[in-house]
Amino acid sequence: MITADPPATPLGLFRGLFWDVDPAKLDVDKHAPLIISRVVERGTLADWHTVRRHYGDARMIQVVTGLRDLSPQGVSLCCAAFDLKREDFRCCTARPFPPAPWIY
Repeated sequence: MITADPPATPLGLFRGLFWDVDPAKLDVDKHAPLIISRVVERGTLADWHTVRRHYGDARMIQVVTGLRDLSPQGVSLCCAAFDLKREDFRCCTARPFPPAPWIY
């Protein structure tokens, strides 16, 4: 019986991070926000080091501060790693919905 090798993941990251997409179709530059957010949220320490080495601190800061949804743990990790404050993150400062037009 012949078995096919599973498709390679970008940067050799853990396959479980990309369970809902075809990892062979991911472009490391075009899909950087997806890759970085998955590693920040669910990646291992080795995945973190790989992504940080590939993208660099400036690109990672640009991506994580612009994400709409990031867990409190992810925000804390990035704050500690990049010397940021919670106010620097879009997910912590942006209102998800405009205020309601009616008053109770």
